[in-house]
Amino acid sequence: MPFFAYVDARRSEPGDRRPPWEPNWRVWRWVGAALVVGFAAGHAAGAVQYLLLLVVIALVCLAIDEAMPSMSGLRDWRQ
Repeated sequence: MPFFAYVDARRSEPGDRRPPWEPNWRVWRWVGAALVVGFAAGHAAGAVQYLLLLVVIALVCLAIDEAMPSMSGLRDWRQ
């Protein structure tokens, strides 16, 4: 099975993207919030724990959405 690779040889402008070593703070704010709420859920009981776990799941989904590239989909569709 042959291996194909795409190399993007276009030059990019120096200020259009963040450097590769810089963390994506928009992702880490959701991860940090999920850790704090997860810690609180670990020390809660009953319905409060369940609701906090739902909040953790929502925060993790927001972090994944921020980390993944935009697939556009129907949001950018116009006639």
